[in-house]
Amino acid sequence: MPRAGGTAPASTAPASPEPTATSGQELATYPSGSRPHLVSDGRTLAVFDSPAGGGHQLDLFDLRSGRKTNTLDLETSDQWKNACALALVPQEHGGHSLIVSTSVVARPAEGIHPARGTLSLRAHDAVTGSLMWKKDVEKDSTQWGSSCEGATTTELALSATSDGTYALLAPGLRTYLVRLDDGTTRQVPEATVVLDRWLGLPRGNSSRIGAVSVDIQAPATGRKLGSVPEPVTAGSEELGRTEAHRGILIALDSEDAQGENAMRGYSLPSGKPVWSLRHSATGHDDWVTMDLDAPTGTAIVYDNGGGSLGALAAVDVVSGKLRWKIDGSDDFCGMADGRVYLRVNDQSAVLDARTKRQVRFDAQDTDCPEVLPGVLMYTDDDQQDTTDTYRYRIATP
Repeated sequence: MPRAGGTAPASTAPASPEPTATSGQELATYPSGSRPHLVSDGRTLAVFDSPAGGGHQLDLFDLRSGRKTNTLDLETSDQWKNACALALVPQEHGGHSLIVSTSVVARPAEGIHPARGTLSLRAHDAVTGSLMWKKDVEKDSTQWGSSCEGATTTELALSATSDGTYALLAPGLRTYLVRLDDGTTRQVPEATVVLDRWLGLPRGNSSRIGAVSVDIQAPATGRKLGSVPEPVTAGSEELGRTEAHRGILIALDSEDAQGENAMRGYSLPSGKPVWSLRHSATGHDDWVTMDLDAPTGTAIVYDNGGGSLGALAAVDVVSGKLRWKIDGSDDFCGMADGRVYLRVNDQSAVLDARTKRQVRFDAQDTDCPEVLPGVLMYTDDDQQDTTDTYRYRIATP
């Protein structure tokens, strides 16, 4: 593989041909006309799709066997209507993951009265598809019009604590904390975010640009456990880029004690600083964003280069130590299962997240896949006369 600013040398060629980055067991192909939305916990894959004929469906796959296990009709079933946001939440003690979704059952406008809708929350067993519980969160609301069809997971966000006990639902003007074993719901401040097993509530005006202190709270009681002097807010990169993993809150655009641009790690829930890594240690002054890989505890920080060749750096989440860096990657595609997917010099490359060792590469000009735990989705030209038509090919890594 051609080098790109210090990529690891290729491993010794095996006796049989090495698979390319597009290999693996193909699970499904979705035609042009609708773009499927994928959620995965590494064991189960849920594909939320809107077929060309209308409606919504959820296809479930067992990633260990590669078999399709179930299909749920999300629009005509009594259990689902106009499904929008979707999350696949693993349970801490090895039970089946939960499929948690929002949906709106609409009542059309009549005369001078506007359309109204009831926002519901439901949890299904991710293996059997059976309904575990359902909860009406907002009833007879004018906020939803006729349906939430076309809404994105950003607009109707669902985020869960790492132990699978609680989820935050932020459908609009209100934010709700949901206990996932029974659907019990209570309203929390709008700017609340999930930070690993805990909640973060920015102090002061959360829309103000500038550093704000964040209180760390226990979800069950709301008791304050600590605070972090970083701008941790939901849905605003201007207010800081942060992620929480393994009891560490990582602030991407922070400053060290000397005022230098740095990544910083804070212990949760106390909020005490535990490490600092200057941006200059990776050879770059500015960060764009980062991805976290749970199996390896690695944060990949990447910069697309503003139109030129970009850069990647791998950082140990717990210690804050720089594991490796690369200058000159065209695209960072994503990271999952301890592997980093990227394009370098019009080649698709796969690296080990811990060591930067090259796992495999494809010498052809291969587009970036969408990367999730246990699954990759490729967007292929559909070979038709019509422009901008694609098919979506889903496969195991």
